[in-house]
Amino acid sequence: MTEPDFHARDRRPSGDRWGPWRARLVAGTLALVFAVIVGRSAQISFSGPGGNAAAGPAPEAARRADIVDRNGDLLATSLAAWSLSADPGAIWDAEEVARSLAGVLPELDVPELTAKLSARDRRFVWIVRGITPRQKQAVFALGLEGLRFEEDMRRVYPGGRLAGHLLGFTDIDGKGVEGVENAFDDRLSKGGAPFRLTLDAGAQFALEAELDHAFETFTMKGGAGVIVDASNGAIRAIASWPAIDPNRPGDRTDAAKPNRAMNSLFELGSIYKPLIVAAALEAGELGPDDIFDVSTPIRIGSATVRDSHPLDHPGAVTATDILAYSSNIGAVQIAQRVGPGRQKAFLSDLGLLTRPDFEGPGSAAPLTPAEWDKLTAATVSYGHGISVTPLAFAMSFVPFANGGYRLQPLLLEPGDDAGVKRKQVMTAATAEAVVSMLRQTVLTGTGANAEARGYEVAGKTGTAEKPGPDGYDPDRNITSFAAVFPASRPQFVVLVVLDEAVPRTGDARTAAYTAASIAGRVIARAAPMLDVEPVFDAPASGQAGPRVASDSRTL
Repeated sequence: MTEPDFHARDRRPSGDRWGPWRARLVAGTLALVFAVIVGRSAQISFSGPGGNAAAGPAPEAARRADIVDRNGDLLATSLAAWSLSADPGAIWDAEEVARSLAGVLPELDVPELTAKLSARDRRFVWIVRGITPRQKQAVFALGLEGLRFEEDMRRVYPGGRLAGHLLGFTDIDGKGVEGVENAFDDRLSKGGAPFRLTLDAGAQFALEAELDHAFETFTMKGGAGVIVDASNGAIRAIASWPAIDPNRPGDRTDAAKPNRAMNSLFELGSIYKPLIVAAALEAGELGPDDIFDVSTPIRIGSATVRDSHPLDHPGAVTATDILAYSSNIGAVQIAQRVGPGRQKAFLSDLGLLTRPDFEGPGSAAPLTPAEWDKLTAATVSYGHGISVTPLAFAMSFVPFANGGYRLQPLLLEPGDDAGVKRKQVMTAATAEAVVSMLRQTVLTGTGANAEARGYEVAGKTGTAEKPGPDGYDPDRNITSFAAVFPASRPQFVVLVVLDEAVPRTGDARTAAYTAASIAGRVIARAAPMLDVEPVFDAPASGQAGPRVASDSRTL
């Protein structure tokens, strides 16, 4: 009898040679299915409209054009950033996801985010815009379902506060909100070559630094400054104080929000006196040697015009003296020679009666008298009764520095002469005569504190009482200084305006002590950056005019 084969159950037919490979195939198939499931889970975890963020970067967002100054220095640019979004329909537990995200992004509100992620009928919601690389990695490490990183572009201003009011800023979606970003939004959003402004970053920095210095020296509500190239109207610097940082527009205080240089209206005081002198010269109503008696106040209707300080020899002054020592009585006498009609027409030619018309952010329209009568003509001659922006007034001084031509403000380069619109509003002789008078105002009159050695400053102080509910308030002043430099070869116009500036020690609150000193510092710092060669030859002193008594430089 044959012995039973107890191992027969372990034997396989000789024809079944693929048995071991079949087991391996089954195991491999199961591993592949598992890998697909894991991969799909990862895809769901960081998916949403537009594809798989975990598998690679999202399509690059449109890049907004850079903004640069006239020398190519970067003022605004766009950098890649990340934002976090979610697909609520792919989220299993909205509260758990919200709590987990709040652990690495503590600014998130858990109940609010939970409600947002529970809207399962929605396929896309924003969770947070603009996260850092470290935050992005921390969120990714959570391994939560239904999330996605969206590649974004963020607007960055490398200069911080530099030209902040002019540049403006963009919103979270990259759309221009204020300033240049808003005015040229369509062109900037298309990208392309850098958007070149007429600004000079060095001069801009100098202007802003000196407005900061004004704040350190005086208590004041605000300030503004402008530097204009008189050859073509190019704005080389324009600033408002307090400054703003367009990187953090939400941090602006109420005091910092106004763009005072372009949108605030001021009665600017005696810096208007050179304009009435120019109008009289153009009308043939004034000669350089004409003599005026400013010893007696002038009565016009019910109003009386006085000088706030006495002159040593008030019975015999010239137009140069009237500017140098800022006589209201003298300015009114000149205005009476010109007459209201011709005065108004001349100011209109200078652009002071209409809104500035130029390519750029909008500027405020002036507040002008409803009726231009004899009293209006008198008060406007020394800068009361008419309110304009600092930019508009700065442009009215440009003809003094270029032979008599009015120009529109220019903000975009290239600013070649072919594209500059010119209108002759005074003769070269008138412009030269007024600049000569303004130089004397700095050498011997109220503008002495504006002198910048080597740069031949020619300018005029202005101190205007601010209007209030009960009339003009002598304790609240707008102080200003308008200048042309260098006087022997005019190239630039500078204007500084300070709102209620009062020295921290003492009470010398007039423009001679406030705005004039700041303007001189601006010119001394900015002129070299604007390639103005200094001249150190001693200037001719000219014929000495009547001296002002001990309380002199009050205007």
